[in-house]
Amino acid sequence: MGLFDLKLSRKFLIDGLFLFLVVLVTVGVTSIYVSSERTFYWWDYAGYNTATVNTANLFRESPQKALAGVIESLAKEKNLLISLPLVPFILLFGDSRLSYILSISLIYVLPFRLLLGAISARLIPVYPQRVFWSTVLLSLLMPMSWIPTLRGYLDTGGCVFVGLAILVYLQDVRLKSWWKIPLIGVFLAAAILFRRHFAYSAIAFLGAAILQALIEFIVQIYRKQAAIKYKLLLDSGIKISLIAATTFSVLMLVAGDFTRSALTVNYGNLYEAWSLPVNDILIRYASFYGLGTWLLVLIGFSAGILRRILVPGAAVFVCLFGVLSLVEWLLVLRYGYLHYTIHVTPIALLGLSAFFWTIWLTLKGKVRYLMLGAAAFYLIVNAAVGLIPVKVDLSRLFVSNFGPLVRSDYGEVVKLVEFLRKLAPDEEPIYIAGASNSFNANILRQANRQLNPPEGWWKLNTIGRPQIDSRDSYPLPELLQAQYAAVATPFQQVLPGDEQVLRSHEQDVVKVVWDAFTQNWEISRDFQLLPQQFKLENGVTVRIYRRIRPTDAATAVRTLYAMQQQIVDRPGGQLDWISLRQSIYTSANYSVSRESDNLYKIVTHPIKNSTKLDTSFLYLGAISDKAQVTGKLTLLNQQCPGVALRLTLWDKQGKLIDSARMEYGAKSAIDLNLLVEGKNPTYLMLEVLSSDKQELTKQCQLEINNLSVSSQPK
Repeated sequence: MGLFDLKLSRKFLIDGLFLFLVVLVTVGVTSIYVSSERTFYWWDYAGYNTATVNTANLFRESPQKALAGVIESLAKEKNLLISLPLVPFILLFGDSRLSYILSISLIYVLPFRLLLGAISARLIPVYPQRVFWSTVLLSLLMPMSWIPTLRGYLDTGGCVFVGLAILVYLQDVRLKSWWKIPLIGVFLAAAILFRRHFAYSAIAFLGAAILQALIEFIVQIYRKQAAIKYKLLLDSGIKISLIAATTFSVLMLVAGDFTRSALTVNYGNLYEAWSLPVNDILIRYASFYGLGTWLLVLIGFSAGILRRILVPGAAVFVCLFGVLSLVEWLLVLRYGYLHYTIHVTPIALLGLSAFFWTIWLTLKGKVRYLMLGAAAFYLIVNAAVGLIPVKVDLSRLFVSNFGPLVRSDYGEVVKLVEFLRKLAPDEEPIYIAGASNSFNANILRQANRQLNPPEGWWKLNTIGRPQIDSRDSYPLPELLQAQYAAVATPFQQVLPGDEQVLRSHEQDVVKVVWDAFTQNWEISRDFQLLPQQFKLENGVTVRIYRRIRPTDAATAVRTLYAMQQQIVDRPGGQLDWISLRQSIYTSANYSVSRESDNLYKIVTHPIKNSTKLDTSFLYLGAISDKAQVTGKLTLLNQQCPGVALRLTLWDKQGKLIDSARMEYGAKSAIDLNLLVEGKNPTYLMLEVLSSDKQELTKQCQLEINNLSVSSQPK
């Protein structure tokens, strides 16, 4: 064996040993952490876990149907593409929480750690093998490289593709090899396809590349190299444009419906409730990493650049990408959820690597070892503070504690879930008047999923929306359908210090139902308080109400008016028309959709577990003393003997002012034209009735297009 072969074998042996060590630590930490938890996961912590397990189970039954479901999901905000690589692991090792978290750690997080090592080796041009593995090992000491995954997020899968794009770019900053241009575009598109919020990483990437080209252009001007400066700028502009074009083309090709929808949605308004004040988000990110970490990162990049330890082109791009990412997440978007930290963690880790190698290469003797030892000690303590199952408060110098989740009231939650299952065995709707990180509809549903066999877990029918003012709608339809209500006292809402956080005063759509029961509103008298109570952690008491009679139309109108008085700004997802009998199994505005600014479409969908149709619709828009409702009515089944439409006019006290009615036979399309009038009207109610006074069934399902409300002159 030659000297070259011996060195190569030694290199592979070292790489293999370090890789084994990283895998061992990953499996060990993950297993200990998840096994220490005793809780019921909720919202984001449970969402992709449930989706991934369901996809794996569908693959067991029918791979063809499973793949069809994944493809169909590409049109949605959250698709199943990111779950697909985890399916073989779930099929092999089971669908436990530990199996799910380990699959993310080994399939996504481990490659991402290795990618960051490779990027660091491009950034620091000495001892590539040592730089690579030192960066990977440093990543193990950063709590935020663990926590999002341990909480159930699989978003690191998208970050892998962003890392690949950065690595390819740093290998050839001027992109002299043209094949790298479409490759980078494909990687950025793949990241966005996995999770939509990586569009912001793509923007930061393209922005950093543009700024780097402009900086080089300015440098050329300063050096008075006029012959090449404009050519280089044009060349860079074309190449960056081609990357963006490739990214967009792949998105349109693979997920055209989603891409078109994303271009038209105002995400700023939709996610306003999640956008925290600047001061709050800065404090939050200080607690996510520790101020000591940020100090080391700042020193690492600044000293590395000034002492010329870092490759100039790579350092400029990484710093620009990092600054733009920080601007996006800390100043523009300001979303405080844990999984968004994966946009920032790579930059922090590269800064730490730059710090250690800059100190090692520039200082000598005791000073070198003192600084490296102090920094290493800080990172070890910081990692322990962040991950151990003991709450430790060391101010913001260190990371906040994100230990395993343990509920002290685990047994009481079990009793509550079992009681609700027995109380509502036929999936009767149960309204949950509370939405905090410790009590909400999703916790109860996930607890039932965990406690009961797969064929029966879904039978606990807790109503979990509306929850957010900027996204959802008035809770009247859900409250009218509810047969039970679970009311937690004190009022349960998301608090500023919670992990899954919202802006303050963004849950009035939940609070208003809590007020209805605790302040004895008229609608609460349609329910009866049961004697059972359940004591949860933090002094929370849950009481159960049973519906004793249906809520009449007048009470519903008065309740809606009271809700509008309490919720000053209309909820962001609320349309002018709402369905009063819509099935709670469907999404908000399922039966009502907007065709244009003033035109709506209504469809009378069948209500699940019932022969009834969704037949009552209330108009919330402005109306005058004379209101005319027009549209095009179509009976979807020609076997229907006919229907009647009744339009009623109500004031805010729930008093019926006027009504109009029209009969319709079994025609393919019918003009709807109803007129009502009266003084001081507030609401219009449109009802679909049977012409023979029988309950409407699926046979008489209909739709109304171009539904319009107009005011008539006096």
